[in-house]
Amino acid sequence: MRGKSMVVLLTGILLCTFLAVNTTVQADKVMVVSLTNYVPHFTADLSKYKGNRINLLDFDNQAKDTTLGYYFSPDKKTSYMGPSFIDNYFWYSCEKALMSLGMIVSNRNKPDPHAPAVWMSLKSMSDAKFVVEVKLQKFLYSVSLTKTYTITGEDLPAKPEQRTQEYLEKRAYNMTNKLFETILNDPEFKTAYFKAVADMAPPQVK
Repeated sequence: MRGKSMVVLLTGILLCTFLAVNTTVQADKVMVVSLTNYVPHFTADLSKYKGNRINLLDFDNQAKDTTLGYYFSPDKKTSYMGPSFIDNYFWYSCEKALMSLGMIVSNRNKPDPHAPAVWMSLKSMSDAKFVVEVKLQKFLYSVSLTKTYTITGEDLPAKPEQRTQEYLEKRAYNMTNKLFETILNDPEFKTAYFKAVADMAPPQVK
């Protein structure tokens, strides 16, 4: 009986998770943002990051205007879904962006002991605005920077017929790039990150 009860419990948990990920409002358009189609592109000079190391830790979704699997337009007429959870989409997009800059990216499964670590919390997400809290950590749980970044998307075309699937998908990727570029190009973040790199470097390369 105990084994049967455990199976029922696990089935219930999996069902609740499935419903949480896939429950969404009845949107007119459902956009799929994919890691395959996301291409990192930055206008700022971020070449200083090349060859540097970073631990990319958790992205957690604390945004109350999302579900686990979707974020929306402010009017809820358009929804955006990633390959699974929204925070997973942003984690893998960030990994792809950092690697495109020539950075050496590690994760919590095999952390680099000589690399600063970054955590991100999604605070509010829509196709008009992203609000994300970033924590930069060095050594054991020593947070050297906590900062919230807000970025906005480009204005939508006035005519609804111009808001095509292709346009909205490209706009979503542009916002993703804008978020990562805003963080990496922020003077406060750069100062904290490169100080942590110097402080954590192995003695022989200092």
